[in-house]
Amino acid sequence: MKADRYFTLRLYVDGKRIEEALGWASDGWTLAKAQAKLSALREAKRTGEGETTLREKRAVAGAKKAAETKRQEEEERRNVTLETYWTNTYEPWGRATKPKAMRQEGCQWRMWIKPTLGDVRVADIGMSQWDFLVKTVSAAGKSERTREYVAGTLRRILKHAHERGVVDVPPSAKRVGATAPKNNRRTRTISDEELQAVLDELKGRDIRAWRVTLFAAATGCRASEAFRLRWTDLDLNAKTAVFPKTKNSDARVVPLADELVTALADLPAGKPTSPVFTNEAGGAYREAPAAFRAAVDALQLNEEREPRDRLVFHSLRHLAATRLAKVLPLRALMDVMGWKVPAMALRYSHTRQEDLETAARALGAALKPASPAGKVVASTGRKRGDV
Repeated sequence: MKADRYFTLRLYVDGKRIEEALGWASDGWTLAKAQAKLSALREAKRTGEGETTLREKRAVAGAKKAAETKRQEEEERRNVTLETYWTNTYEPWGRATKPKAMRQEGCQWRMWIKPTLGDVRVADIGMSQWDFLVKTVSAAGKSERTREYVAGTLRRILKHAHERGVVDVPPSAKRVGATAPKNNRRTRTISDEELQAVLDELKGRDIRAWRVTLFAAATGCRASEAFRLRWTDLDLNAKTAVFPKTKNSDARVVPLADELVTALADLPAGKPTSPVFTNEAGGAYREAPAAFRAAVDALQLNEEREPRDRLVFHSLRHLAATRLAKVLPLRALMDVMGWKVPAMALRYSHTRQEDLETAARALGAALKPASPAGKVVASTGRKRGDV
């Protein structure tokens, strides 16, 4: 049996003799192959083109392989759809680093971003996709502030992807037309008569929507607080409701009027963790009931009204704040409404029509003629020569 042989190359590099291993004859190496390899290295050294040692060849091959691997990984990252990126990367990161903010972002994702752009590659989201998203939100009758919030969520997703080399820098909210006015305070609150008309209309349209609307109007809660209310948070005997998760992170207890307790008592109690108010599908509401918007439209309450002058579900909270501001001291008002700063009381409470009429009467009194007893008579003066 012929003994196995091991082939090496001996060559000079920068005046130094080096020896580099090739391999065993049993692995396919022959004298002819070794000589060919040596000749190729000498030719590269003579011409100055290519690698002059096996070490250099291995280093170059390794660098090329690493570059190709990196290119493939980058291509895979850039080929991911927005929905996949949200599910596998952004949402897990967000829940670990900013759980409170992710509740709101998750709602905007489910309602607007996923249905419109979920199937689009993250790397392909350009101005046309931004325009489509903003137009979709606007076409649904949402406010400029809602557009700003939705666009802000998408920008944060894309900024997160940019920091990981998936996309370029996302455009600014101003560039995509999703900025909101500096002052988006609503200029109109729903009147008692309008509220009763809406409730009457809702009762015939959708009893479920009527209940949640009645609850929001009678408690002044945020829409999200009503939608997330569970049976364990409701105590009809004590006539209270607890909102454990609020916008400012503080739990809040609100009183329930007798009329509201009566309306809720007619509901069959569910499991402790089940939502009190459910939509037609049996799930918790995620946005204002469509029946509420339909009722407002049917009553023509928003005809020829400016955006900030339109009645929306959030107007119920403004109504409650305006009513309570007349009977509660500031500290109590802040506690019931769930505000941390007094400025919110000024933002949400509105001057009611009867107050405006009282002001008009007070100002108009200055324009009325004085009574005879207090009449002022101008002097006729004296003629020259009178004594």
